[in-house]
Amino acid sequence: MPSSRPASKPQAPPAGRRQPTQARAQQTIQTLFKAAAQILDKEGEAGLTTNKVAAVAGFSIGTLYQYFPSKEMLVRAMSARGQDLVLQELEGYLRELETCADVQHMDGRELLGKAIHILLQGFAKGKGLSQTLIRLGWTLEQPDETANAVRQVADRLAIFFERIAHPALQTPSAAQMFVLTRSVIGTLRSASLEKSPLLGSPAFEDALTQMAWALLAKPGMDPRSSRG
Repeated sequence: MPSSRPASKPQAPPAGRRQPTQARAQQTIQTLFKAAAQILDKEGEAGLTTNKVAAVAGFSIGTLYQYFPSKEMLVRAMSARGQDLVLQELEGYLRELETCADVQHMDGRELLGKAIHILLQGFAKGKGLSQTLIRLGWTLEQPDETANAVRQVADRLAIFFERIAHPALQTPSAAQMFVLTRSVIGTLRSASLEKSPLLGSPAFEDALTQMAWALLAKPGMDPRSSRG
């Protein structure tokens, strides 16, 4: 995605008619998000309308429009919030490893696998959100916003690998990190949009982990495992 902003810092939501600056406004936003997610889970994309969201949330349509002037703006805001949650979880995982005294003795492939798992759960399977919402968010994506998110992941991972100095993992070059992050996020995007059954399979996650391992393992390491 380069960005000087920490991965854990929430992104600004897509511009609407009002920004949630007070606790009450924040609660209203969350209630609208919850209502929209419930509708998506039960009825799918076809059942999602602003009128229905407002009714399920218990607000007037005018209240909804104070924050989101269209269904598309609501979905984009929900997707941005979901993206923030993924980046925050990834940041928490990386920070935990950076402060772990035994990190250099951990299995390098497993370290990569956990990071891949976090990205897979957030950007494709919809952990904490509707999988339908994730797919709808991809259809409405703004290229600049997606590119920024991927840059954040790439920049943070580059710092992480340099800090932990793992004996099995090399500090990736800019080219390697670009290829890795765009390949992973692009694959997750395609799998989500295509409603691929592979999303729920261990083989899919393992293939992504194997790709990352093959690219980042130090020369001389067995490409099939983290053992030399």
